[in-house]
Amino acid sequence: MKQRGLIKIIVIMALVVGVILAFYIRLTRRNAEAVSTEAAGGRAVQEMTVVQKMIAEAAYKEYPSTPVQLLRYYNDITLCLYNEECSQDELKALMLISRRYMDDEVLQNQSEGEQLIELRKDVEAFKTQEIRIYSVDVTPSLDVDFFSYDGYECARLYSTYTLKGMIDGSVAYNTKRQIFILRKDGDGHWKIFGYKTEEDETDGSTEANSTL
Repeated sequence: MKQRGLIKIIVIMALVVGVILAFYIRLTRRNAEAVSTEAAGGRAVQEMTVVQKMIAEAAYKEYPSTPVQLLRYYNDITLCLYNEECSQDELKALMLISRRYMDDEVLQNQSEGEQLIELRKDVEAFKTQEIRIYSVDVTPSLDVDFFSYDGYECARLYSTYTLKGMIDGSVAYNTKRQIFILRKDGDGHWKIFGYKTEEDETDGSTEANSTL
């Protein structure tokens, strides 16, 4: 009887050890797969282009809370459009992202299709003339001009673009300063209501023109 009891104990212990070993192997395998998946994801992110990262992150982007933050992000999109190599699908995706930050009245004045045609022409002109946006400066927060217009809370600020290109075989720089008018919508979000180059300020228009 004692021998049978001992054998029974040994069998039970063997089963317990087997279960523990199987659980350990399964857990180890899962951890290895998780690490492998995470590493693969990390490599995929590293291999993404600047444009692809911008498009991928846009869905999780918190809406800019100030006029300066909005204009800086809008300029990040502009840099991608004009400085980076974009496929036609990426070009359209970036354009659609930029439209999220436009006032409804501006969107009504230019359809997605019309804007895409104009954008393609502008980008192609930059590529043909070998022009790049060398630097961008936005009005500091303390210098933003806040005012009321037609019952809306508005803001006026500036963005200065330095363009780099080739003229007669030599590198040349050209600076353009644009005036942006932003206004808050019903949800309290700042939206781009109009922009124009500084030399056109005297015409009194607030309609959106070409970005550069």
